[in-house]
Amino acid sequence: MKQAELAPYLSPEARATQLRELANQGKGEIVEIGQSVLGRPLEILRLPGNKPELPPVLCTADIHGLEFIGTQVALGLARNFAEAKDQAGLLREQAELWVMPSANPDAYARTWEQAGRGKLAELRCNAHGVDLNRNFPLPHQAKTSWLPGTGSSKKGKATYRGPKALSEPESSALDTLMSRYQFTASANLHAFMGTIIPARVTDKPSYAHYKDLAKTFAKAQTKTRYRRLALRHFDVFTGELEDHQHHVHNCWAICVEHQSVFASLRQHLRAPSPFWRFNPRQPNRWVENDVPGLVAYFLRALNLPPPDALQAAHPNAKIPS
Repeated sequence: MKQAELAPYLSPEARATQLRELANQGKGEIVEIGQSVLGRPLEILRLPGNKPELPPVLCTADIHGLEFIGTQVALGLARNFAEAKDQAGLLREQAELWVMPSANPDAYARTWEQAGRGKLAELRCNAHGVDLNRNFPLPHQAKTSWLPGTGSSKKGKATYRGPKALSEPESSALDTLMSRYQFTASANLHAFMGTIIPARVTDKPSYAHYKDLAKTFAKAQTKTRYRRLALRHFDVFTGELEDHQHHVHNCWAICVEHQSVFASLRQHLRAPSPFWRFNPRQPNRWVENDVPGLVAYFLRALNLPPPDALQAAHPNAKIPS
């Protein structure tokens, strides 16, 4: 079978099976928050903490359909939490964990069916050809940017932002979920740059907190440590999930790009398909490397005031536009 070319990554069916096994193991539940364009369920694993009414934290992955490594790391995080393994046991004392292993199940299935081959846009975007991570509203009435990679108005492009913000059932379902539940912190998992990208902020207090959160994440990684990618002033809003989470849903939010920069560049040069440009050949190495960072990030964020409280304490802080 052509799909064997993607081993050891999971088929859509195997991914769903693992999610249910983790729900049973962690005494959690599978929450369906909506359906994709093609009618696939948008599923999140909700794992309770060890006490009632603990604050929720959120981990999403695979908003870009071919980035399977994020799914593997998200499932690894859920497994450690369910087993109360290492520092994840401490996290379970302080929070409940929500894990969405694929925010773009149509593109995940398409990538699997095509053995990771095809144009980047068809593997990355949803069934309408929309880059879901460019489909969230721009905070503070910001304008779209012409810079490459920030989002395109042209259908067929890999960063096509869609006809309007939240036009897609996948992004709309996430927005509804975040409106209903006040998540303290979120980590959105991607590939391939080996970096931590915080929500865009320009005020000094928020920027300093994100610097600390990224440092906390990196310090907990077992071997390879990711660098923070952030600029206080020379940056733009692009319709990404973490910006929407921070500025609209009052949630500390980061993007995590898995795999080291150098390993990724080496793989890019000889990748047989788009899939292997983005996903490391040995995902377990990065699961083991990055799950401790995620746990440490969440633990640190749980001890911070929410973004709006920070803004209220610093009323003269600049709001980015």
